[in-house]
Amino acid sequence: MKKSQRGMGMLGILFTIGLLAFFMTVLLKLGPLYADFWTLRSIMVEVSQQSATEGGARGISDMLGKRMDVNNIRSITINDFEIEKQDQNKFKVTLNYAQQAHLFFNVDAIVKFEYQVEVKTQ
Repeated sequence: MKKSQRGMGMLGILFTIGLLAFFMTVLLKLGPLYADFWTLRSIMVEVSQQSATEGGARGISDMLGKRMDVNNIRSITINDFEIEKQDQNKFKVTLNYAQQAHLFFNVDAIVKFEYQVEVKTQ
């Protein structure tokens, strides 16, 4: 009786390596974009949870800018934030932007992010 061969053939190994390389490329190219967004989101939550911010929209944008400098966020600027007055002591801060990342050859990825919080002022 012949014993059946076990294990993966050369074609299977090459396919697995190619698939792994593809997903690692996507992860390494898009990972920093998501890390920056998560950092920005935590900055916005910190600002919204602060007890009464001073200075209205200008004060909010200054606080966001300072925290972005501390966290070394360079790809997004304070101009990407939209600060709207809701009522006398509330502002809605919205971050809405898209970034493009080159993956390989002529393939690019566009990633869109959006997040908003309410900030109370004095």
